[in-house]
Amino acid sequence: MSQTSEPNDERPCLHCLIGDLIDDFYGEFGSLAEKPDTIDTNELLSALAKTFAELTYDSDAAQRQRMMEDFLRDVSKFETEFREAQLTDTPASNARH
Repeated sequence: MSQTSEPNDERPCLHCLIGDLIDDFYGEFGSLAEKPDTIDTNELLSALAKTFAELTYDSDAAQRQRMMEDFLRDVSKFETEFREAQLTDTPASNARH
């Protein structure tokens, strides 16, 4: 469901793969909050932050700052898209990947 003009049927959507991995992880190991069928958002956000830091630790400070700003801007943009999808009763899966 990529928005690109050139389809690439052989390359999976990284967003979807990550989502599936998260679902599989919590399906197998459950939540630290011990609530069934619940994703522990604190644990998930911590894991994403650690991953981001690991991927960017060897970048210079200015580049790392730009990546952080881009990341925060993307989070805000996609959150808005998902909120708008919810308000219009459009499935969230139709929100941009």
